[in-house]
Amino acid sequence: MSAAQPYADELAPGAVLPTVLRNASRVQLFLYSAATWNPHRIHYDVDYARFEGHPDIIVHGPLQGAWLSQYVTDWAGPAGRMRSLQWQNRASALPERDYEFHGRVTAVDGDLVTLEVWEQDPDGNVLMPGEAVVQLPRRDRG
Repeated sequence: MSAAQPYADELAPGAVLPTVLRNASRVQLFLYSAATWNPHRIHYDVDYARFEGHPDIIVHGPLQGAWLSQYVTDWAGPAGRMRSLQWQNRASALPERDYEFHGRVTAVDGDLVTLEVWEQDPDGNVLMPGEAVVQLPRRDRG
């Protein structure tokens, strides 16, 4: 996301963040498992994932959380700072599908902006709802 720097005093509740897409390849999931020392086969072995009841291998929850964090910090821009982020994994994401990241401003208090953020699948199902608080610069402070 390479949007202009947002400013807290130019935002109001209801403002919508741009949508961003993420898509995990099977190779990326295997490498993420290796890099994070996560040996759970549901992330790289299709037959085992199906044995466990999944339709395919599944995207790591922490990887999706990293994508959500990147979504927020990219939007906040170089002068913004993420102060908190929380989310819930509610459904599994599968490889090689486009997942959308969305957000909207829910509150502005001085230089702190609260965001509702979420990941959804191509069918519009929310996989990961969350909330973030970012600190943004203000133009009215010179």
